[in-house]
Amino acid sequence: MSTSYTHDGLPGRIGFCSRRGLLGALAFLPLAGLARAQATAAVEGMHIQRLAWAGIRLSVGDVDLFVDARAPDAQGGAPGPALESAAGKRYALVTHHHGDHLDLRALAPVLGERGYLVVHEEVARWVDNRVVNVQRVRAHEPVFLTRTVGEFVAWCVPAADGFGAPQFSWIVDGAGKRVIHCGDTLWHGAWWDIARAYGPFDAAFVPINGARQLSGRFVDAGQPMMMTPEQAASAASVLRARLAIPIHYGGGSAEYIEEPDAEQRFVRAAAARGVAIRIMTPGETFTL
Repeated sequence: MSTSYTHDGLPGRIGFCSRRGLLGALAFLPLAGLARAQATAAVEGMHIQRLAWAGIRLSVGDVDLFVDARAPDAQGGAPGPALESAAGKRYALVTHHHGDHLDLRALAPVLGERGYLVVHEEVARWVDNRVVNVQRVRAHEPVFLTRTVGEFVAWCVPAADGFGAPQFSWIVDGAGKRVIHCGDTLWHGAWWDIARAYGPFDAAFVPINGARQLSGRFVDAGQPMMMTPEQAASAASVLRARLAIPIHYGGGSAEYIEEPDAEQRFVRAAAARGVAIRIMTPGETFTL
């Protein structure tokens, strides 16, 4: 008597292995492997590291996903850990093309030959695909990273740029958790639809420095080019974020003016709206 497979692909003790049973077994095995990988990831959780400025690194299993990652520059007001990864598979997302969010030279050695950068098709025209591999996507189009197991699923959703350039926020789902990275967007009305379609969020990474530009053709018009601390707390509330994490502040530059006392103002505004927060210093990690 030999062990074979029944028609539903499960092992059973029968005299001979039918062709249909064998095919069912072969089909079942990779699906079982995917299920085990996803279950393991869910138990381990989504690991998060804050990088320099607005960057974060998300890790599930042996996959690292970078969002708006740039090399640290302590002298330039962007301290943080080195941009590196020991994960077997590495990918990156970017919200828009500004140099403090898109650092191709730093990403290239991290992504290597097999990793790639995912961008909205409107942002892609600013990305040199000779430096990194680029995948262009449309708004709300799901992106599976990896394509086989899908440790992460990501969607880019509408955002608003104070300079008039295309900008998008990224929603990332992994290990049973869901986060949104808001780049350096302005406050906008699409928050309501994003919250309804994708929320609630386990964490929202929100810019808070409300910078006003002083150089080039974008002279100071007396209006913030991205969310102020109070607007960021409001956005986190509308998004139904269980946890709000401030990013994109404290850099200091001769080219722009930041909102004063941004971190403490965000703390107060979030408390007033009943939004839980976590202040992360660059390099700090935690697990959702």
